[in-house]
Amino acid sequence: MAEDAAETAVLGWVGETLVPGAALAGHMAQLAASPAGLRLGLLPVPDETAEGAGTARAKAVRSWGTRALLLDRLVAMEAERLGVTRPGSPDDWVDCLQAVGELRLSPPSEAEALSCYRANNYRYRVPERRRVRHVLLSDRDDAEQVYLEATGGAELADLALQSLDAGTRTCGGDLGWVERGQLAGALEEAIFTAELGRAYGPVESHFGWHVLAVDAVQPAHVRPFDECKGEILSELASDRRQAAWREWWQRKVADEITVPDGALDVLAPGLPGTSHRH
Repeated sequence: MAEDAAETAVLGWVGETLVPGAALAGHMAQLAASPAGLRLGLLPVPDETAEGAGTARAKAVRSWGTRALLLDRLVAMEAERLGVTRPGSPDDWVDCLQAVGELRLSPPSEAEALSCYRANNYRYRVPERRRVRHVLLSDRDDAEQVYLEATGGAELADLALQSLDAGTRTCGGDLGWVERGQLAGALEEAIFTAELGRAYGPVESHFGWHVLAVDAVQPAHVRPFDECKGEILSELASDRRQAAWREWWQRKVADEITVPDGALDVLAPGLPGTSHRH
């Protein structure tokens, strides 16, 4: 009789559709076999008549499984109604909701973007960058000789043909733009100490000995608003879409899902609202 009661119990309603207790075991078995369920060590929900079914953990698992089942049924119902082909994508939901007129979103204004820019000015700071070329050698004496040649008028780009750095040897020793934190120790300090356009070195690193020159310096600065405006507007629009989707979904859950009083364990509450259904 207990097994019959579990099979015929009502878990809840999604819209006007009743979800019977018999559906829970199969749903939990699917969840337990999924990649996420395997990672979590999820077990199928114990039958209410099985040993240990009355433990707090078993009740919590049953409550959580009921919640997941009802929410999944609601997702499937609404996805079919709206024509959502990728239920895991909030953007797809928003596009479909806008198409049927259930969401109306206005684009963010330039004034909103400017306010965001001013409030988050730190995000648009660009650190100092230096364009550097170098010659890498294994021996300090050889590096001293390269330094003397470079300060005597030889081009470091030409001297780089003898560099051990195969990645930069054929492009004049060009390391590209370097910011603090990209390199380590004495080499980075030398790059940010060297005078623009003058050979510096030798400097030792765990690669060997470097002779370097700074070709250009881009001082630290804050990107102007006009340069950032497009990306800020895009971020604000995305945030607005996400927030609208969450609000719509929360309303939909509250409006469309009901559960019988006492169906979900109080230690692991499942869904907002426990309206009576007869």
